[in-house]
Amino acid sequence: MCISMNAADERSLEAIRQKIFPFLRASWATLQTNKGAPRFIILDECETLTDAAQLSLQTILDRDPSDVCVILICNSQSRIHPKLRQRLLRIRYDPPATSRLSPQHPLEDKSAFHEMTRGDLRCESRRPETEQRLWFYLNAHPEEIRPFLETAHVDMHTILTEILLLMNLLYILDESILTLINHALPLATTGLFPNKMMDLVETILTSLKVKFEGRNAPPS
Repeated sequence: MCISMNAADERSLEAIRQKIFPFLRASWATLQTNKGAPRFIILDECETLTDAAQLSLQTILDRDPSDVCVILICNSQSRIHPKLRQRLLRIRYDPPATSRLSPQHPLEDKSAFHEMTRGDLRCESRRPETEQRLWFYLNAHPEEIRPFLETAHVDMHTILTEILLLMNLLYILDESILTLINHALPLATTGLFPNKMMDLVETILTSLKVKFEGRNAPPS
């Protein structure tokens, strides 16, 4: 009942003719459970479609929306042909306003998560888990780090990326940490030498915690 295409990869009129129109011509009479439900056409990055391909969608928009629902996703509305724009309901998503993290209260700043994810709306569903890990990186006891890494529900590449972004936002990233991350990333990507990788990530997290606590320590 749904077809999706990434128009950045399939941007020609021929791609529309070969995939979209056969989908619309197919009979769904045997799908009794979906009787009366519309079919969905989702085109991501549709601004990359050629003008001819975009204009070919007009015939689809002429159909009853209870039969076919067309969803176009783009980064720039100005690149959608005016004849399409005037016939569509436009819903704009802007990334939230962001600001640098406060070193004293880094995770109390509501923009912290959006700074880490660059305002990517697709990351919202994982927000609670991500914020919990960020809190752990800064507040965990050293003895808790290894068990956390051994039972983490995300891959080591994700953890290393989050550590890198967090340290950069807190202005505590230095060459020694970058060197350790550069050694750990290939191991995380290939899955080779898991014990060595765990040792490196544990060292990185310990260094992060020491640098963060040292930065926020009251002057003597």
